[in-house]
Amino acid sequence: MPVESTSTRAHVLSRLEQLVGLSLSATLRAADMRVLKFGALRPVDGGEMGDFGLHFQCPWRIEGPDGIVTGRSDLWEPIERGPDFDWDTWRYDKSPNVQDSEMEQWMSQQGRGLVVASTDADEYGGAAIHFGDGFTLRLFPAGTRGEDWRLLSYKDAPHFVVAGGKVEL
Repeated sequence: MPVESTSTRAHVLSRLEQLVGLSLSATLRAADMRVLKFGALRPVDGGEMGDFGLHFQCPWRIEGPDGIVTGRSDLWEPIERGPDFDWDTWRYDKSPNVQDSEMEQWMSQQGRGLVVASTDADEYGGAAIHFGDGFTLRLFPAGTRGEDWRLLSYKDAPHFVVAGGKVEL
């Protein structure tokens, strides 16, 4: 059910401000959904979790001082493709792709230095998470249906969900 009483931007900002001051601890991908973990990591069954998790499958990009670091579309680009490249056998989920490679490189180069400095939002469920050193993650919902992104708090709080460019309760 969409939220009507307060603007979408205000709702998004109130939730994202919880990330300010936290480090980006880890990133992973599940199918075509990117996951970022913020804050201290602690072990859980079969993995690790941070204080917050941001799961997104809407269009997105990471901007840096030298341009786009990577974005959603890079998932469907193979690392190497020559004149004999076989699209019939290449699979984004099993073969090396540009998005995974660039995310891994970005995380290893920046290390724990990626701390959330500020956040911003728009009225369509879009969000910007600004890190130090000139890096920004931008999420921009681009459809009227389906989940765009969610913020999870690992303190048993309800998930904050944006779907179809609107906040859902």
